Amino acid sequence: MTYPLAEADKIVVLFTHLYGKIRAVARGARRPKSRFGACLEPLSEIFVSFYERESRELVTLRRCELLCSPFERAATPEGEAFLHHVAELVDALQPPAEPHPPVYRLIRATRDAFLQGVSLPALAAYFEMWMLKLGGFFAPLEACAACGRTFRSEAPIWITRGGVPQCERCGPASGGHMVPAALRRLFAEMLKLPPGEWTSLPTPKEAIQLHRLLTRLLRDILERELKTELSLDV
Repeated sequence: MTYPLAEADKIVVLFTHLYGKIRAVARGARRPKSRFGACLEPLSEIFVSFYERESRELVTLRRCELLCSPFERAATPEGEAFLHHVAELVDALQPPAEPHPPVYRLIRATRDAFLQGVSLPALAAYFEMWMLKLGGFFAPLEACAACGRTFRSEAPIWITRGGVPQCERCGPASGGHMVPAALRRLFAEMLKLPPGEWTSLPTPKEAIQLHRLLTRLLRDILERELKTELSLDV
């Protein structure tokens, strides 16, 4: 994610392997012939050097080297919207200055699947579920957290606004979101497969249903509307 700063600069949100999420100032990044080029586009993998001053929240970028760019597929409105959606979720769900290698690996795997041309609604659902799970919001969908009953394989379940699973007896009373049995099975497969493989499992309709369900859950957890929205067609 980037934000304008003054007339020529940008504030850049970076997610790094060693330092977690950091915010940096990119001097001159808004100029037409910026030395940063495509390095600051969402999900670009870059090598950076920066310096920081004590008591300053923002570090300052010295140089960037582009290692891998998703620009080729991001040239479409749908691709660009997807990348901004991923960047928004990382910024919203990850605290600053806390390394989280599983999230870093998830971002790279998502970028690679994106470049392979997989279904964007399915890939969005995969990324959303794993971001929630890695953030501690998505409990295993095996038993009701309220009464302890094991879920029947053919029955729907409910997920509360805090990401807690409940059975069909407990769930409707506490509100939340219903998950049909077919979508539960797809959630279970998400835990076993990388994104490039899992995205071939759901039908287009199921992928959109999963994405919409997870988007509603994200809104509940973040307590705000998401700024990015994907264009979805069945």
